[in-house]
Amino acid sequence: MTPEQKLAALFAAEAPPRRDYAFQIAVAERIAKRRAWLTVAALLPWLVVSGIVLWALHPVLERMSGELAPMIQPVAFVLGGAVVAAGVGLWLTSALQRSVTVAATPK
Repeated sequence: MTPEQKLAALFAAEAPPRRDYAFQIAVAERIAKRRAWLTVAALLPWLVVSGIVLWALHPVLERMSGELAPMIQPVAFVLGGAVVAAGVGLWLTSALQRSVTVAATPK
């Protein structure tokens, strides 16, 4: 038996799967993680610039804080409540999504 025939017999004995789902999931996960880190890295210059601007405006904001505190306090409570409600809603959505099972199987 020639080496080509041995190789052909080996390939004929085991047909590879049409798709390797575990590999595809692993690659998609790595791509998503890389994109997330790149997004965070892209936001860092904006964070630095906004920090510098706020540091420069600190004396002005400190003088105005006494006048603006009564007006800002109710707005801050409403925004804080909205953030908490959105967080609870997202948490419930993910919790309910994990408890649902799909009866269909991929082909």
